[in-house]
Amino acid sequence: MAEATYANPAQRIGRIKGQILKHAIHVSTIEGSGEIYKQPVKMGDTVVFRQVVPFGATAAAPNTFTTTAAAHLMQEGVTPPVDSIAVLDTTVVVQKYGALYGYTERQSSLGEDDVPSWMEEQLGERLGLVRELVYLGALQGATNRFYAGGTTRATVDETLSLNLMDRITRSLRGNHAQYQRELIKATGVYGSMAIQPSFLNYAHTDAQSDIEALPGYTALKDYGAQKPVHDLEIGAVGSHRFVLSADMPFVIDSGAAIGALGLKSTTGTLIDTYQLFTIAKDAWGHTAFRGLSAFNYNHIPVNKVDKSDPTGERGYCSATFYDAGVVTNHGWMAVTEFGVRALT
Repeated sequence: MAEATYANPAQRIGRIKGQILKHAIHVSTIEGSGEIYKQPVKMGDTVVFRQVVPFGATAAAPNTFTTTAAAHLMQEGVTPPVDSIAVLDTTVVVQKYGALYGYTERQSSLGEDDVPSWMEEQLGERLGLVRELVYLGALQGATNRFYAGGTTRATVDETLSLNLMDRITRSLRGNHAQYQRELIKATGVYGSMAIQPSFLNYAHTDAQSDIEALPGYTALKDYGAQKPVHDLEIGAVGSHRFVLSADMPFVIDSGAAIGALGLKSTTGTLIDTYQLFTIAKDAWGHTAFRGLSAFNYNHIPVNKVDKSDPTGERGYCSATFYDAGVVTNHGWMAVTEFGVRALT
């Protein structure tokens, strides 16, 4: 007699979780630029991201360090002084997120559509967006800020410019930020892919025409052998590559007075301000969101009778996950607030 195996009968929960994860990855944009911390189970809710501070720097000022060649001169027969290393720890507490859908026995018995399967797909896309918002919330807390044409959000009165991108580059390079050279693959498994060294920039799709108008802009179709970092990448300017998503944040009516500036405004009074996230290597991190264990999925069918539903009238589909994002080096990323042209 043949034995039952993992693959036979087929694993319905494994398939469902795989589908949910597939749809969650589909809406993911900014996740690939972060450092991954694989959170072990049963190890508490606190994650510590650790970076080694360069020699001559401190944890309080990790991007400012000095040393000299003279300090490293060796004397004949003399053992050099022993040094240690300093580390910068950034702590974050993971939080739980989830969603719940319900359907009725009548729909299950008489309806023509497989509503539970639709709910599984929606759980993936919805929680993928929730995860994106968790990460964006963390990145919005970065302290290295730039404003197009102003010094605060309320004074923003320009679009992105080459000079502004050069200022961002100077800031990151001055803080010894390194180019991104690999990204998390857009799949449900752990792994990374090599990319052309660059700073990665994430912004709203409304900014596309302004980015394409920047001097020196190179469209994705002109990359040649260079691989795109994401399906939503549109092109590059110098060492900056741009990925656009309609889920990136903007704040309506929060900039300078619209006047005759020709910038987009929801009400025609103040400029809508958008945010550009420029990210270097190891600027931020998040806990793992890969593999079937990323989700805790539950499906309570309509025929599950208990004291809360004694006639089996209701069914539920739900999914939950734990996650957190945190900026680990504020000098290695930048948040830029800017306006976009009004298109008429």
